[in-house]
Amino acid sequence: MKGRHLARVTIVALCFLRGGTAGLSRSQPLTHGPAVGGEPAWFLQGSFPDPGGRTVVEPGGRVTIRDAGGLASGGGRGAALPAATRPPAPPACSRSPVCDNRLGPARRTLQRVEWEQTLGYTFTYPYVLPPGPGGVPSVALDSKENVWVFQRAARGKPQLFKFDQNYKLILQVGEDVIGYQDKAHGMAVDAADNVWICAANGATVMKLSPEGKLLMTIGEPGRRGDWNEARGQRLLW
Repeated sequence: MKGRHLARVTIVALCFLRGGTAGLSRSQPLTHGPAVGGEPAWFLQGSFPDPGGRTVVEPGGRVTIRDAGGLASGGGRGAALPAATRPPAPPACSRSPVCDNRLGPARRTLQRVEWEQTLGYTFTYPYVLPPGPGGVPSVALDSKENVWVFQRAARGKPQLFKFDQNYKLILQVGEDVIGYQDKAHGMAVDAADNVWICAANGATVMKLSPEGKLLMTIGEPGRRGDWNEARGQRLLW
């Protein structure tokens, strides 16, 4: 009798575990989905693993990602920056919804929705930037259909470029005008074709004329903080 009772208990326990496992598997979030109602299929994909801009973009659009020691994960070897030219560590990110949360996942581990491409075209890369490491976080188009490119390049290298409709480089703006844009980030062109750029670690927003002349700087390079008119403190996070 004891043996039969033990067998029944074992079977019930196994059924419970199998049911619990099935319930857990059903509760896992979806990572992909089929095309439905004219919408393309979708899938989740991790963020681009390059928060520091350590990329090398070659002619034809091939991108390799360097590690801290200079190795390029896509093949080849990137040049490691000498210690004297490495940008200093910026102040810690805080008081912003885009900063990593100590109680949650790191920003770079978040999954994003991507759509299966069914548009029937392929990408080309007719714009050629100077060789060397540095991804492009932002581009913008002015009223004359010139393309502005903001590059996350190394110190001593131009970071802001202007190309005409024929993909010809017609202007580049160097450190003598905008300084070093530590972690170049966003860019926009206004109705008067002035160009606005911001650097995440530089904590500034700059306004430039269509000819590349610096017209205005908001914030102080390398200093993060609150904007407080009463104290005469005009800083950005």
